[in-house]
Amino acid sequence: MEENQTIKIEVDGVMKDAEILKIVSLNNNNYAICAIDLGNETSDILACKIIKDQDGNDQLVDLETDEERQELLKIVSAMFS
Repeated sequence: MEENQTIKIEVDGVMKDAEILKIVSLNNNNYAICAIDLGNETSDILACKIIKDQDGNDQLVDLETDEERQELLKIVSAMFS
């Protein structure tokens, strides 16, 4: 995965276009900060953990802990302040 790459991501059971705005490393893990196109010239921001699947391909998964969420919220807030 690369910054500025457009990917398909599932949100609430619906496939959406998302752009990877930034890839960050935190505590030996990589995270993607994505903008999800809502189709009305607005976007939601989503942070996901990047893991490798069994074939070695990047896969996005939900954040697992409140600590991850809080740290990434700080990063996202700094990006848009």
